[in-house]
Amino acid sequence: MKSILYISLFVCFAASLMSATFSADRVKEACSMYIMNKNTTNYNVKFKAEFTDIELEGNDIKAVFDDDYSMYNTAVKLDFVTGDNIVKSVVYEYELTKSILVYKAKEYIPANTKIENSMVQQISKEVSLDNIEDYNIQIGYITAKPVYNLQELTNNNVLPDVTVKRGEEVVVIASSGAVTIRGIATALQDGRVGEKIRVKRNDSKKILNGKINESGELVLGE
Repeated sequence: MKSILYISLFVCFAASLMSATFSADRVKEACSMYIMNKNTTNYNVKFKAEFTDIELEGNDIKAVFDDDYSMYNTAVKLDFVTGDNIVKSVVYEYELTKSILVYKAKEYIPANTKIENSMVQQISKEVSLDNIEDYNIQIGYITAKPVYNLQELTNNNVLPDVTVKRGEEVVVIASSGAVTIRGIATALQDGRVGEKIRVKRNDSKKILNGKINESGELVLGE
């Protein structure tokens, strides 16, 4: 299906689109407007390749967007047509980005350190929508590994400060293939997310070892 709305928009936007030369700047701007109109949130569009002028023979050529191709939010397809014939088709790949505030270390931060305001600064960064969750960091998180000066804080190097105290009951998770079993045990030592600790099953004297996950549960065998 061709975009009737954008046939009109595209032609009105640049008179040169009715001629044999299609300006790179105008094609890029029209593609951006088309993409943004299809998204209800005000994202930014980052194209993966440079636009170039398109020169075609003839003076009755129109540019129309292929709505069926353009529905996946990864690329737009532009058909150059005369009458019912497609003279040329071009695909422009892109990604949607958003400007967000991310944390950067102001100094070297050792592993297993609680993040404080004095250790970090916030800067604005254009981030792909697929990666925004990686920057969902808060003051008070714990470094899972050393973070160096000016390095960004992400889910790869910090974790929530979920702790288990000695003597507390914790949920123990054991998995085997598609089967997952949960039980209750008592922590024999303190531990934070990502650390391994020993626990004792409440229904026996058996000692188990596992790693604490972000929910404060103990995953056996990790």
